[in-house]
Amino acid sequence: MKKRKIYRHNAALVAVLCLIFTAGLLTASTLALSQIGTFSVASHVELQRSMLVAEGAATRIQYLLAADRNLHQDDVPGEVDYSSFEYDRYMADAVEHTIDYYGETISFTITDAVSGWNMSSTGFEAALQYFSGQEEAGDDLIDLVTRVSQRLGDYVDSDDDIQDYGMEITDYEDQGQAPLPRNAPMQFREELLYIDGFTDLFPLDGNGRLSLIRLIPPENTSDLSDDKMSLFTADRQTIDLLCELSEDQLDAVMESLRRWKVDRELLSDTLDEDVLAILKNSFSTKESGAYTVIIQSPADRPRPFRKLVFSYAGFEVSGPEGQIINYMEWNFL
Repeated sequence: MKKRKIYRHNAALVAVLCLIFTAGLLTASTLALSQIGTFSVASHVELQRSMLVAEGAATRIQYLLAADRNLHQDDVPGEVDYSSFEYDRYMADAVEHTIDYYGETISFTITDAVSGWNMSSTGFEAALQYFSGQEEAGDDLIDLVTRVSQRLGDYVDSDDDIQDYGMEITDYEDQGQAPLPRNAPMQFREELLYIDGFTDLFPLDGNGRLSLIRLIPPENTSDLSDDKMSLFTADRQTIDLLCELSEDQLDAVMESLRRWKVDRELLSDTLDEDVLAILKNSFSTKESGAYTVIIQSPADRPRPFRKLVFSYAGFEVSGPEGQIINYMEWNFL
């Protein structure tokens, strides 16, 4: 009888220990899941909050820019000595700025919206010719340019005639892209992503944007048709295509632009006078009056933050006409 009681006690003890062990596992799993959920929710909340911060900062930046334009109407980006002012300057020059927005430090850059290649329905052929017209352009590049050019032509023309490398409605239907093509002038820059091979010539930037291509503004917003694009947003390839510079000169130009954007050193102090003249002959350093702003968290203080990119037509310190701002672009990234 005693042995049976011992066995019963041992069995009961094992059962209790198993129950305790199982409860411990469940508790640990619950705590782990709760901790993971807390981290996930915290990041999501921080991202949502950053969108509100960016939206509010966007308004402040627009009025800071308007105030700078009002005080310094004749100043030219790249030719202004920031160190000679007791306050920060705001121009379309790609210089990085930081401001405190109600306790939140944010970083932003301002560039001219007249940036990148003009690929509107009337401008894409001229832009593409720069690629195929290079002395070192091989057959593959020439074929790619021809294919992209003809597909763009078929995309925007109003007839159903198909060029050798072109595509019309039946071709788009076969690829499941009905109701393309537009058969009219493009209304959005991003329509260029429908053109097969286009990003081989003009790749997306690190934010997934076609920043090498000029925005196509909605009607009655702003005129971005100027032939000269902004120097401060030009990449090395674009400068190489538009200016006859050696590799050493290109290296010097890119370094000079970097030093301007990061250290605010004048282009005239870091670049040969003749090279600078060549750049100004092909690119613009003056403001068009339309701007693109990128707001993000400072690089030295990384945190969950939804980057905001917006483009708009500048206005006076009294505010936009009718107190309404018509944005050409407004994207959270």
